[in-house]
Amino acid sequence: MTDDHPDYAHPPRAQRRRSQRFASPAQIPVHGAELPEPSPASAMAAPREIAIFDRSALLRQLELVYGRRYMFDDEVELGLPQPSLSTEEQLRLDKLRWLADDERGPLRPLLFGSEGMRDRLAQARLACPNVATVIDLIDRAVALSVMTGSALTVPPILLLGPPGVGKTHASKAIASALGTAIQAISCATNSDCQQLIVGHPTSWRGARMGVVNEALQGTDTAQPVLLLDEIDKFESHRDEQPYHVLLNLLEPQNSGAILDEYLRVPFDLSHAIIIATANDAHRLPSFIQDRLLMVEIAPPLGADLLGITRRIVTDAIAQAGGAIAAPCEEVIARLARAHPRQIKRIVRLALGFAAGVGRSHLTVTDVEAAERLAVGTVTRGPIGFLQARG
Repeated sequence: MTDDHPDYAHPPRAQRRRSQRFASPAQIPVHGAELPEPSPASAMAAPREIAIFDRSALLRQLELVYGRRYMFDDEVELGLPQPSLSTEEQLRLDKLRWLADDERGPLRPLLFGSEGMRDRLAQARLACPNVATVIDLIDRAVALSVMTGSALTVPPILLLGPPGVGKTHASKAIASALGTAIQAISCATNSDCQQLIVGHPTSWRGARMGVVNEALQGTDTAQPVLLLDEIDKFESHRDEQPYHVLLNLLEPQNSGAILDEYLRVPFDLSHAIIIATANDAHRLPSFIQDRLLMVEIAPPLGADLLGITRRIVTDAIAQAGGAIAAPCEEVIARLARAHPRQIKRIVRLALGFAAGVGRSHLTVTDVEAAERLAVGTVTRGPIGFLQARG
């Protein structure tokens, strides 16, 4: 077993490279040696990065499998004997080694507010006007981070509203504005909440690492946006309590050390930015509602819907190489009668109708033909959030 030293005699390449960053031998920390006292300024400075998993626990698990220390690159270079394992045990060892051999190590940077973030959030607010309340909340959190020099902190948020109002799109816009990764997880199509959050112990058939922990390890930040899409549609095993498992992620005292039951390694998800979406809050138990900042997202209307439609059209025309001219307001208004989720599809089809007759601009006729093809409105009345004038 290991001694108290956090590193092995043969550290991975990434760790060897980190040791080369010190300017002189005198600056290299030595195990057991007295380190210089930090200056008051550095002692008070907020940490810029954190460990997203417990490396010591990981190395202990590797020792248990190998019956000795895991030697990283030297396993191959020295031709060391490998353990004889079952298929299931080998899959677990492969995942442990994947974690241990990652040259980034466990450290990931935290997010700190900047004026650039605030500028990008302002642009996101224009693109997602019906989610302005949430974007303003995050903007204030960024402003506080700028003022205090502390890492960005955002409470778990629930975006509540009917399908197609832009909840998922807004979540991606927020992640982009913050300059962080987004990991979208569909709760509606997940039948195993335990696998989603903490994984299963190896005694379970088909056990695997927790999906959320694997997603965190795959990012370059300690603060990705974890998008729990359609959280009100969690379907799980008959005897499982999915929302009780979800508490591990929503409770700060638990999320700082979520034990992955497959790897038996704790992960720190306490800094992740959690955004959940739902259509019906009544399907969520009260103890989940209490732990989420619920914001109702209304469908975009009037000028907001026209603005969103105009931006969708502009993007579609740009993707088409700009061969089609920007449409007139009459065409924009006709497009805005469609469901926002369908506008993009209708625009692309309408561009094809215009191109098919050699026309370099869109007409209402193109939009109506595209709409009939896309959503089958030949015998239906107007759909969406704007109604045709009588």
